[in-house]
Amino acid sequence: MAVLWAMPARAQLATIRGQVLDAESGQPLAGATVALGSEGMTRGEVTGQEGRFVMSRIPPGSWILSVRFLGFAESVDTLEVDFGATLDVKILLRPDAAAIDEVVVEADAAEREDGAGLSRIRPTDLARVPMPDVSRDLAAYLVTIPGISQLGDRGGQLFVRGGTPTQNLVLLDGIPIYQPFHIVGFYSAFPADLVAWADVYAGGFSSRYGGRISSVIDIGTRNGDKRRVRPYASVAPFLASVRVDAPLAKDKVSMVVSMRESLIDRLSPDLLGYRLPFRFGDRFAKVHAFLSQTSSLSVTGLQTWDEGDLSARASAADDTGSGEAPSSWQNRALGYRYTYLPPDYPVVAQFAMYVSSLASKYRPAGGRRQDASVSGYTMELDLTYLYPVGRARFGIFGSLNRFRYDLDNSRGVNRSGVTSGGAYVDTRLDVARVFTIEPGIRLETFARGVTTSIDPRVRASLRLFSGALETSAAWGTYHQQFVGLNNEQDLSDVFTVWAATPRDLDVPRSEHVLVGVRARLAPWLEVAVEGYRKHQQHIAFPVFVTDPTDRDGFSRVDGLARGVDARLDLVRPWWNASVGYSLAEVEYEWVDLDERTPVIPGLDPARVPVGTRFHPPHDRRHQAQAMLQLVRGPWRLSTRWVYGSGFPFTQVNGFWDSYTVRPDGLGYLEADGDLRISRAEPGAARLPAYHRLDASIERDLRLGRALATVQVGLMNAYDRENLFQYNFVTGERIDQLPLVPSVGISVEWP
Repeated sequence: MAVLWAMPARAQLATIRGQVLDAESGQPLAGATVALGSEGMTRGEVTGQEGRFVMSRIPPGSWILSVRFLGFAESVDTLEVDFGATLDVKILLRPDAAAIDEVVVEADAAEREDGAGLSRIRPTDLARVPMPDVSRDLAAYLVTIPGISQLGDRGGQLFVRGGTPTQNLVLLDGIPIYQPFHIVGFYSAFPADLVAWADVYAGGFSSRYGGRISSVIDIGTRNGDKRRVRPYASVAPFLASVRVDAPLAKDKVSMVVSMRESLIDRLSPDLLGYRLPFRFGDRFAKVHAFLSQTSSLSVTGLQTWDEGDLSARASAADDTGSGEAPSSWQNRALGYRYTYLPPDYPVVAQFAMYVSSLASKYRPAGGRRQDASVSGYTMELDLTYLYPVGRARFGIFGSLNRFRYDLDNSRGVNRSGVTSGGAYVDTRLDVARVFTIEPGIRLETFARGVTTSIDPRVRASLRLFSGALETSAAWGTYHQQFVGLNNEQDLSDVFTVWAATPRDLDVPRSEHVLVGVRARLAPWLEVAVEGYRKHQQHIAFPVFVTDPTDRDGFSRVDGLARGVDARLDLVRPWWNASVGYSLAEVEYEWVDLDERTPVIPGLDPARVPVGTRFHPPHDRRHQAQAMLQLVRGPWRLSTRWVYGSGFPFTQVNGFWDSYTVRPDGLGYLEADGDLRISRAEPGAARLPAYHRLDASIERDLRLGRALATVQVGLMNAYDRENLFQYNFVTGERIDQLPLVPSVGISVEWP
């Protein structure tokens, strides 16, 4: 079904603009194929993230407009186009059960637009990964992408092609999220049923993204149902969740609310024989409104929380609900986005404002309490001009970040703030449907470090043999005005201090080079290989004293990350599989220090081994994963095996007691000694390899009008003892999650 209305235009040829929506829920359908044909002429377009498309320079006459999207019935309409007309078209596609059952493998492969460093994630992709929960989560899928790794199933840290967690830009409806992952690595702040799309740039991202030097995870959430109330609930040993879609004004305003809370701390004594001493949860709400035929407004809010004791494995008798949790972090985020389509021009205009914050605290075993917080404010204006062979995007932005941290090491509370602002141009040109080039440039002025950065960037891809073979490449430079400070000599430090780049120091900088090849060897078989190189400069890294839990400050290091990622995907009507492998190396070098570039206050330069090269704690040399899913009617069997070689760590040579002798020279001791530690060369040893097998089986059931899904699963099916934390002082070892059985059920009322 299509609804048309015409408005005057200034050009002689016509322009057709439109939006493709789900007729039942009102959700925009990104990736729908739009074809316009007349007398042997055919024009094609694919809808963007808001389901919108624009076709310009259309000659007058009668045209057939057809729109297709997998799982929906095709829409076909006839348009009468006059000189100088601008037609606004709203296409409503209705779900088609037959189309859902008949999986068109050729179309699925052809619609993939992954380029150098880019993985486009669709909601259907998230259902392939087994989880200890009948509901899905984006985090479980992210770690199946070659080049992305994590400490394991605990800790909430993600490393992307040699970058640290604070070098990843994670956006939720445009809002930066500082700590996007929960303390249990299967979960993030983004449940799968809220994700409309996700673009993951492992490197080489375009000029509209800034403020980070490693990667971008850009997530768009779906709007609520604008026609009817749709409740959803699920429960499993790890997590319980509730979600409600509701129209606030039919066909115009909708709301979606989601709440999740962990249960594993209460159920683990019965499942595992001891209590897992942590808990987590999140709250999400979004309101979306069509203000007119050419404008819309969305408001998104998020709160997440994690707390627990990561320094020891609690017994069944422990009660994590009493007293203060040794470690915790909490996100808060709020943002709004206004979208407008001027009647006379093929332009999409957006104005947005975002605010987000993270508060965290950490107490290592036997150590001092540490706490930190960061908050950010962002405002941006974006104009996207759509033309027949591409688009041009222009934007201006400004941001303010405030930092506070207290490491309780006699240096007091540190407070700082930084501002930045600038503009960018991001363009795309499609040449003969086989070659695409995306040049761009980002101009940004910083309050600290370099006054102004000019970052040129370019992405390109060449498609041959009807898209069966694609080569792609990307290059660009990136700057980041603040740094993340970790105790990176710990085996698994989950406490991060966000801090401004010290004054008079250069802003951290990175240069990316990526080259990849993707080949569709058969309609059901695709293979992709990509190589990358990231050169990082002016990175902060800790320098340690002999106190076991203190550090002397932070030195500057330069880094080089390089590697090759490969992936093979098979998609058949009743089964699919994928295999991925990454070969990588990350190397740091302590750089020379001079008067122009002082280190963070408190550092003794004599302790900096200038010129030393070493492997940082996130240097995972080998990583592999394999997934298999079988689908027969209402049944789904999913399995995933993951392997990661050991991370580097700094060994301990030994301990001694340091005693204070009386200053008058009498030679006897005044007090007991203080424990001191001797460390070996940084990153010279490797932890044991990490690997595990997960499996789950699900069945869909009809309960009247409701659709239920029942799941039975096993995490770490062969009970591998993967190391999570080791206390060098006490000798206590803490492992990742053991074998965890799971039974869950979800119910949704369509």
